[in-house]
Order: sequence, then structure tokens, then C-alpha cells
Amino acid sequence: MDNNEKGHPADYNEDEARLAGLGYKQNMKRQFSGLQNFGFTLTNSSVLIGIVPLFYFGMNTGGPVAIIWGWLMVAFFVMFIGLGMAEICSTFPTAGGLYFWTAKLGGPKWGPMFSWYEAWFNMLGQFAGCSGSVLAAATFLNTMVKVWDPAYEITGTKNFYVMAIMMVLGGLINTAGGGALKVASLVSVFVHIFGTIAIVIVVLVGAPKLQSAEFVFTEFQDHTGYTDTSNASPALVFLLGLLQSQWSMLGYDASAHMSEETEKSYVNGPRGILMSIFASVCIGLCLALALTFGIQDYEGTRNSALGAAPQIFVDTAGKTGGSILIFLIVFAGFLCGIATVAANSRMLYAFARDGGLPFSPYWTVLNKRTQMPLRLVWLSVVIIIILALPAIGSVAVLSAISGISIIGFTVSYAIPILLRITVGAEGFVQREFNLGSWSKPIGWVACIWTAFIFVIFNLPQSWPVDNMETFNYTPAAVGFLLIFTTSSWFLSARHWFKGPVSEIALQELDGVVPVARPNEKQEVTEEVK
Repeated sequence: MDNNEKGHPADYNEDEARLAGLGYKQNMKRQFSGLQNFGFTLTNSSVLIGIVPLFYFGMNTGGPVAIIWGWLMVAFFVMFIGLGMAEICSTFPTAGGLYFWTAKLGGPKWGPMFSWYEAWFNMLGQFAGCSGSVLAAATFLNTMVKVWDPAYEITGTKNFYVMAIMMVLGGLINTAGGGALKVASLVSVFVHIFGTIAIVIVVLVGAPKLQSAEFVFTEFQDHTGYTDTSNASPALVFLLGLLQSQWSMLGYDASAHMSEETEKSYVNGPRGILMSIFASVCIGLCLALALTFGIQDYEGTRNSALGAAPQIFVDTAGKTGGSILIFLIVFAGFLCGIATVAANSRMLYAFARDGGLPFSPYWTVLNKRTQMPLRLVWLSVVIIIILALPAIGSVAVLSAISGISIIGFTVSYAIPILLRITVGAEGFVQREFNLGSWSKPIGWVACIWTAFIFVIFNLPQSWPVDNMETFNYTPAAVGFLLIFTTSSWFLSARHWFKGPVSEIALQELDGVVPVARPNEKQEVTEEVK
């Protein structure tokens, strides 16, 4: 049925009309399909660059029990977060994503303050996540060299330089425009799905021996020092080991950030969130099982100069095959960097569009050729590289960066969900994707899980805390952000920052006014006013 048959003008566009209803013009080009949106989101969460580089962390912190059962535990609770986010995304499909949701759900009283915190925590998660992912890819690229030249020394400085080069290349691909991003998105889906299948088959078939099922599902290992030098319970070590799994299941908010460039975003946005979580859970479980079954010598793998996962690749596929598998991880990390920069720049664009960044008018200028915020693309690249600077002094900084990313992301996911089930519950209008009466119980589970891991991942990752190589920088980074956001809000921002600023009223979309559903008429009227 065409638009005229539906009672709309011939040039009616549902996406643009809904965006106008939220107060924004269609400035960026709407050019991505639902599959491409899913590709961006799957790449942004990138299980390959999550679970594989941190496999050594899982081996040290709980062992196979934490790697396998921890994965399933985290997956269970992450799905609650994803469901809560998907429902909100269907109602508010904007590039601001969680930041915009928070402002609307908080209302005039709480919206400005909570959206201020939301924007900064989400940016912390986005930037730290990308920095950690591409740094891991750079480390694996140096590992490929060491596979063939055992005398080659992998240093933090070398990892940082390679990471910086990869980020600049990722920025150039973003600068090339929508066509390049579409190709990168589809290639990423192929790499993550078929690359995982290749790794699983090669490791399981090529392994000289496979570990027993009893070992994979029941073996507990603690090399953190907690159970040896303190009275800590093995349960605490298991919970600390969840970091590997939780870091591998982040970044699915990218679907929301790309919504202003996605067709039928009110459907494809929520679908992208949930599909990426489901795909990540399946991909990650297969990887975790294959790698754990493929361990040949636990102590030798854990202490390998190549790293745990690369050693398993070499043990099961030889130097050539192992190098190919390592390169798959490098390529996945590079693609993750491309997608994350795209999502970061859209989040920054939405925040700057509402005056949240210094010199906002400069940052919100869209490139005429690509209709994309390229200035913010390169700002993102610079910030991400800066966050990786601690790698120069340590090769073990990845677990610290991942902890920072987890806190930034999960707190930013929980804030709009909490507002949705509390102060924003009465005025929230459910759209195409909704949870019905299950919204509140699902939302509360998501918020409680977030509060729980906030505490766990701020704890020291080893004991005693006497080694800067393994020092957990997460509390320092999160504490600094809390001090910055709180002081800047009360000293300055509360006087001028009001959250999302409406660019247009609904009637200004070239005469296109969507036909409101009966239960939406009041909300549409309020939005226009």
C-alpha cells in the first residue's frame, strides 16, 4: 500500500515525521538498512575482540568455571538490559540514543541533570571500549610477528603506536562516507559469524588433544592471589572473572546512535539491539567452549609470551594457521574501531546539537559531501588514542581499560531504564516494540545487575595491591568522571544546559504531519507545544 492509500501525502516519510515529532530535522542522510544497522551494532560489541584478548584474564580469574558459566550468567542479565533499551529505542529513535531518552524520561525536573550525567558516562564507555578493542587488535598484530620471530619483544609502546595507526585508518574510512561504512558493516558481519565458525572448527579439529567436559565445566583456577593470600571466597574470584564476559557484551547502544541514518528506525533500532545481543551470546559461547576445550597445557598457555588465546591458536593450527586465526582477531578489532568511531561521533553530535560540548556550533557542522559529522569523527579518534596512552608504560593495561568501559556503558544503560520505570513511567508511550506489563520487572532486574557489577569491577583485580602492572585504574577513572560531571553541573551546566533542544515543531516537516494513533494524540500535542 503506498502513502496515498494510507492517507498520507505522496512524499510522506514515517522516519522523518517521527524524528520531527521528537524535535529534530532530518539532517544526516538516512541510508542504512536494518541489516547494516545490525552489522554496526554487532561490530561495536565485537565478541571476537572481547572474549579472545581477555581469555588470559578468565584463565587467571576463576578459570574454565568463570569463562563458561560466567558467560551464561552475564548473558542472562544483559538480555534484561537489552530488552529495556529496545523498548525505549522504539519510542525515541534518535542519534542521541540514551542521552535523549534520559532527558525525555526524566521530565523537566530531572531530565537535564540526568541527561548531563548520561552523556558523559556513555561517552566514557564508548571511548574506553573502542580504545581497548583497537589496543587489543594492535597487541595481536604484534603477536603475529612474535609467532615467527620469537626474539621479537612486544612492548606497550609498540602496541600503542600500532593502535594509533589503526585508529587513523578507521577515521579515514569514516571520512570516506556512507558507502565505505556500508561495506565495513557487511564485511564485519561476515568476519564475526564465519570467522568464529572458522576458529571453532580449526581449534577443535586441529587440537592434538581436547580437555574433558569435567575440566571445561567444573575446573576452578585462581591466580589473582585472593584465595592464597587472603580469606576471600572463591565466589569473589568467580565474580571478578565476569569482567571478560561483561566486556564482550557491550556496545549494542550503537543501534540507537545510528537510528537517524537507519530506515524504519523505530523497528530496526530495537531489532538491532536485541539481534546483536543474541548473536554475541551465541558467538561468544562457541568461542569460549572451543578455546577452553583446546587448551593443551594450562600453565604453559596461561604464562605464554604470545598470550593465552594466540598460544591456543598456534598449538592447534601451527604457525601458519595460528597466524591466520590471530589476524581474524586483528581484523575484527579494526572493524570494531570503525563502527565505534561512527557511533561515538553520532552521540557527540547529538550532545553538541543541544549545546553540551564546548564550541558546540563548530562541532555540529556536517560535511557537505557525506552529510556526516566528520569533525566529531576525528575528535573521537584523538580522544580514543589519548585513552590508550597508559599502554606505553604497561602491556597489561587492557583489563583496566575494559573495566572502565564496562562501568561507563552499563551505568549509561541503566539510567534511562531506571527513569522509564520510575518518574517517566506514567508519560511513556509504548510503540511497535514494547514489553507490556513486563517493563517494570525487567527494568528492575537490569538496574540491580548494573549496581552489582559497578561494585564488583571497581574492586582490585588481584591481591595484594602492590604491582602497578596489574593495578585496576577503574575507580580512579570513574571517580574523576563523577567529580567532573558533578562539579561542572552544579557550578555551571545547571544554569544553561536544558537537555535536548527542539529544532522544529512537528508541522514544520514540509507539511508532513503523521496521523496520530488514539493513545498518542495527547503526547503529539504536547510535543508540538
